[in-house]
Amino acid sequence: MKIAQVITRMDTIGGAQVHVRDLSNHLAALGNEVFIITGGGRAKHHKLDVPCYISSSLKREINPLKDVRAIFEVRKVLKETKPDIVATHSSKAGLIGRIAAWSLRIPTVFTAHGWAFTEGVSPKKRKFYIAVEKAIGKITNQVITVSHYDRHLAISNQVLPMHKIKTVHNGVLPIKQTEQLNQNKSPVNILMVARFDVPKRQLNLIRACEKLGDIPWHLSFVGDGTKLEEAQRYVGKRNLHDRVLFYGGMNFIEIPLSKSNVFVLLSDYEGLPLSILEAMQVGLPIIATDVGGVKEAVIDSDNGFLIPKGNEVLLRQRLTQLLTDVSLRESMGQRSKELFIEKFTFKKMLTETKEVYEVVIQNQLTKGKTH
Repeated sequence: MKIAQVITRMDTIGGAQVHVRDLSNHLAALGNEVFIITGGGRAKHHKLDVPCYISSSLKREINPLKDVRAIFEVRKVLKETKPDIVATHSSKAGLIGRIAAWSLRIPTVFTAHGWAFTEGVSPKKRKFYIAVEKAIGKITNQVITVSHYDRHLAISNQVLPMHKIKTVHNGVLPIKQTEQLNQNKSPVNILMVARFDVPKRQLNLIRACEKLGDIPWHLSFVGDGTKLEEAQRYVGKRNLHDRVLFYGGMNFIEIPLSKSNVFVLLSDYEGLPLSILEAMQVGLPIIATDVGGVKEAVIDSDNGFLIPKGNEVLLRQRLTQLLTDVSLRESMGQRSKELFIEKFTFKKMLTETKEVYEVVIQNQLTKGKTH
């Protein structure tokens, strides 16, 4: 297969970017011809084994003039390269890429890494994005959702018919552990991996830890973003420098994971976060906000705890349980490993995604023969 991957940005580190990088590199290793079309500059944060084309007008923000230019820029690359299929990622690239490919009669697959109309998004924005996805869905061959939650959300909002949507759970590559996790160490180290930006809630976690009384704890954050300085100022103001560590943005998080005992992700909305899957792979118990597809990875009271959005009292209770009970951390961590192996390996995701691409291409060929 000759596959074009289209994404708004590859010059940052995020779930969709990591997904596109790893998927593209491994599809190419299997003998497929793969290239990426992206806005936002060169992919300096990612090691890519495939060519990367830049569309200078492809931006995340809505701008009618630039968006039209982006369609023509992407269309030009597609016309020259002639891929068998165009796979798009993220809302804006999904729109631009699908229109450009449709104009050239190239079949498309859109991977929704969490819908732009998910719960937690403002009603006005939800209404707008539902209308957009309904319209663009008519020229889309197949949509991949990374969770069953997102599949049901699209169907319930009548965005797409059931036969056009398939769930392929996210998967992450094997992580090399630099040392054996020691669940008996004190203080217990809590880790959160996420951009300091909407919809994440790093400050809520810091404040919850502050209220744990005499329970010893240490908190580490991986990620950068627009709200990082706000969190750093808060830590300075509260004199928490010795208890809170900011790693910043990182390509590989083996070291933070290996030094952690508990993983936490607080967020207003999600698709199916790769960071949770990475933590499960190395055997960490999880505390996460019960939004989006999170419950498909974190089973409450099994491999971790789910917290209703905004419930700070329950968050502190669950943190207290895991910080004070070594055997609970160990048993939940073991369950995380088992669930990861069963459902979220990269090999499983790669195989299922490749099958979707192949079916779409075959259906297009069959359709062409019957016309």
